[in-house]
Amino acid sequence: MTILEKNIQALLSGVNEPLGNKLLNFIQNKTCSRFNIDENLNIYDKTHNVFMYENLEEEINFFYQSILEKTPRYPFICIYGIGNALLIKNLAKHYKHLFVFESEIELFILALSMIDLSEELCSGKIYLVDIEEERVDIQLLILFDMKDMFEYLSLYEMFVNNVYYKKFYEDIWHRADNLCEKNIEVIVRNLNSSLHIGFECYSHLLQNIPFMLESIPFQRILNERKNKFENAIVVSAGPSLAKQLPLLKAYQDKAVIFCADGALSMLEKEGIVPDYVTNLDYSDWPIKFFQNKENKTSLNVLSCATHPSLVHFLDNKSVVLRDDPLYQRFNLNDFGYIDTGTHVSHFSYTLA
Repeated sequence: MTILEKNIQALLSGVNEPLGNKLLNFIQNKTCSRFNIDENLNIYDKTHNVFMYENLEEEINFFYQSILEKTPRYPFICIYGIGNALLIKNLAKHYKHLFVFESEIELFILALSMIDLSEELCSGKIYLVDIEEERVDIQLLILFDMKDMFEYLSLYEMFVNNVYYKKFYEDIWHRADNLCEKNIEVIVRNLNSSLHIGFECYSHLLQNIPFMLESIPFQRILNERKNKFENAIVVSAGPSLAKQLPLLKAYQDKAVIFCADGALSMLEKEGIVPDYVTNLDYSDWPIKFFQNKENKTSLNVLSCATHPSLVHFLDNKSVVLRDDPLYQRFNLNDFGYIDTGTHVSHFSYTLA
């Protein structure tokens, strides 16, 4: 097995299947026409007629030292540009997570043909982000919302791999930077560290306990339904959902559908009945998603901090405790525990 095949296999193992499939499709149908790489791992750009590195060893060492000096004891860093992957490989040992952003499929191919990152990819130490991926926003929301990530999001900074990227990809790495900042803002806004929000969620939990005790225990759901299906589809609300609905409708009987509450109306208009509908809002405005609905078959899976008005309104529900030491103190183990994250798409993904 070649180095490229090992790296693609790692991506396809569940780490980043969209990118793995994109790379696989490329090598089966195309060849690198703009870039090539020499025996010294220097990359030549035929469009601009330049090598990526003027002095490869010196430049990699400079950026390596510079990034380390700026990020002492950081748990993660973000870098635009995969380059020849040497800098990425060298830096990875210093961080829990290293997110690499790239827009050129050929540069992914060349780098992953020369440097074996399969172990780092499989372990989650390195995550490759294709910023041309249609669902990159959802990917970033899930990545940045991981337990060991969102506590440190204030440390976020987008570093650049080398001088070449700064010169020829300034607009694109700024776009990647803005993309990250936008999604971090969503997570931080949802997390909202104010005491008012914290007390409100705790108040909701106390009000929801009677409803939870009357709802379907989460552990029973796991015991009865876990590993009973081969395919799962997680549906989130967004502008790209409409064009996916015909395909989803055609395959709805061949997969279990986990639906964020905001997408429920669009699915029902197409006659698609999700198996699970998730909600974790501490405000009561999402109740409009469920009003005037005839659907009685979907199981509504609600966070313990969901607004009590919605919990009371819904039938056929399971109120689930978050995977948090605070909630574990109640010893209501039959009704826990799950990492709901800070947004409903994360909740749906974890549940699936």
